[in-house]
Amino acid sequence: MINFYKIKLLLLLFLIGVETSFSQRNDISQIQNSAEAIPFVSKKAGIAFRIDDNPTKEFYSQMSQLFDHYNNNTFGRTYHFSFALNMARTEFDTTAYIDTVKAIQARGHEIMDHTPNHRTNYFTTKFPVSDYYIPNTTLFKSGIDRVISQGSITKICLEFNPIDTTGLTAIGTCSVSGNMLTGNFSSFNYDTDVYVYLLELDTLLYISAFNNNKSVAYVDDVWQEQISLGEISNVTFYKMTRGNRLSIDGLKVLAEETQKLALFYGLQKPKTWIQPGGRWPILSMSELKQALTPLGYTAGASFTDVVSPGVSEAFKVFNEYDPEDQKNFGIQWEDFNEDKTNQTIESIKTKISDGIAKHKVMIGHNHFYDLGKVVSGNSYVTPTVYFQRVAELLAWCNQNNIEVNTYNEWADILFDKTPDPYENIFPALNVNYDNFSNNLNPNGVPDGYVQRYANDHGKLVVDFTSPAPGNLCYAIGGYARVFLIQELAGIEKGENQFEIWTKGSTNDKIRVFFRFPNTNYPEKEYWIPSDTQTWTKRNLSSSSNGNTSLVIPDDVSRIEVEIKIYYFDSHGDSIKVTGMSLFKKKQSTAVNLKINLQGAYNNGTMSVDEDFEDIIPQNQPYNNTPWNYNGNEILTISHQNIIDWVLVELRSSADSNYYVYSRKAAILKSDGTIVNSDGTQFSMDVAAGNYYMVIYHRNHLPVMSSTAVQFN
Repeated sequence: MINFYKIKLLLLLFLIGVETSFSQRNDISQIQNSAEAIPFVSKKAGIAFRIDDNPTKEFYSQMSQLFDHYNNNTFGRTYHFSFALNMARTEFDTTAYIDTVKAIQARGHEIMDHTPNHRTNYFTTKFPVSDYYIPNTTLFKSGIDRVISQGSITKICLEFNPIDTTGLTAIGTCSVSGNMLTGNFSSFNYDTDVYVYLLELDTLLYISAFNNNKSVAYVDDVWQEQISLGEISNVTFYKMTRGNRLSIDGLKVLAEETQKLALFYGLQKPKTWIQPGGRWPILSMSELKQALTPLGYTAGASFTDVVSPGVSEAFKVFNEYDPEDQKNFGIQWEDFNEDKTNQTIESIKTKISDGIAKHKVMIGHNHFYDLGKVVSGNSYVTPTVYFQRVAELLAWCNQNNIEVNTYNEWADILFDKTPDPYENIFPALNVNYDNFSNNLNPNGVPDGYVQRYANDHGKLVVDFTSPAPGNLCYAIGGYARVFLIQELAGIEKGENQFEIWTKGSTNDKIRVFFRFPNTNYPEKEYWIPSDTQTWTKRNLSSSSNGNTSLVIPDDVSRIEVEIKIYYFDSHGDSIKVTGMSLFKKKQSTAVNLKINLQGAYNNGTMSVDEDFEDIIPQNQPYNNTPWNYNGNEILTISHQNIIDWVLVELRSSADSNYYVYSRKAAILKSDGTIVNSDGTQFSMDVAAGNYYMVIYHRNHLPVMSSTAVQFN
């Protein structure tokens, strides 16, 4: 409960304001329509386009034209794409290429660090060799193992971590002859088991090739330089993967080289680091965070799930569980491939629609050089078709108000901003951006919902009495699934509020399941009535099986929601559900609040002529302009000693840039006390914090507290 003494002071301020500010007036729109500065971000997801490996300057220009078409006053968009560059490659030897990249970056598109040479064990440099030594010494800077001069090329060999065989089992023994190891290497996967460690030589080696039956491994040193080890027998060897190889200091040197190159070319330094694919060290989110955060990087794509099986990359969703604060460096793995022939444009739209409905950022990824080819069994569209697809996707995004941001922009939104905890995250039934339909789903499938696979499943229908937008609802006439949503994200940790509108016949009841996949948490089940012939709003307090609250564990990022039938009256109408909502439950705080209206005030009390008592509306009257409050409060007590309805608002600040946290319609009594519409002590559902309190009346000026009031 709010401290009474603070409220008492607040009420004095209100009473003072009665004489000066609460003069009768019909128009109060000026204060209500002030601009709002929202401290939260919406959990609205969108898409990103990522292109790797130094596309041609013509590719850049055409891609930029497609995006820039929407970045103007006509459309008002800020559509940007991201491209991962290797700045030490030969493309950057031409001024024209550099100028093109510079122009693209100036338009807001993102350049990302893909390492100088598309590898993580070394890089070649055009800078003086002295840059890589500690000044005035012959010692290399930390993170550098050696420097190799090869004519006009200088190769910087990065430092590897010391080898630790704890927990590993030796594969066997081999004989060594020059750069050949003879033994049984049948358990090695060429693509992933890149290294072999020779115990007696205390040497880590890079496997460049095997013979046909993997009885011989050909090796180089870890920087892919030729090596000769002499003739040695009975050498114990271990299989070593690509993970945990490069040292943190080595990674810093690698990233610093890209930053130096960016400045050398007149580019802004990248803030996103992209792991290059290939047979060289792979990095985890934690390694990227440790090495790159001090250098100004704020996002990245790693192979954590490869390095540490069971540790997932980022799900790319709002409110993701991230105890190590590192998921911004795990924005890996695409959700769609606009360049592959096996993904139609309509299937891509369906993927995107379902993903963003569940508050997941969807990423498209391509390598421009694959266009028009067949590579490793994958067929790629031609460049012409590729750009047609991108153009169609952008037009579709513009039509449906879908954001198209860069990697770094999404990382900032997902991991550095605070999402609105009270935003409804349940997918709306009237949002269906794709064109999917079939015989079982003739009206399509709302974005985020699983399609019905059987005739007895709930069916999407129109009910013109439905309170939900579009008058849509799910209807079912038997014992089966009503609907299913999988991998719903954007969820709030702690206690949540679930609401649903239901309709049915006598004794009808639904079962609502909340599940936590890939965890050990048991599902939560609720039995909610659907037994009225008119639409009735229910919440978890309506549940009849003893479960009346929903608490989301802190380490859960995605949930599953399914509704089934508990009881169906076969002689009645279909059971229908609509208007689902799920959001963080606000704590109810009791408030001792008192105020007087000038027109009704006389000798310490207020009164209303008996002839006017009956015209006090039963339903709260603030659901129109200028208040536009959509609450459903109903007066359930006698009109005696009641003056009128008031609207109480809690906002972030006293100036014109404010955010409205909560509003509630209430009843003003003749003694100045404000109570809930059922006559109980007035309360507000709001998170703990400090708020400015505003009270509106329909024909008086509003009044606001001069200081913020603490709710706790």
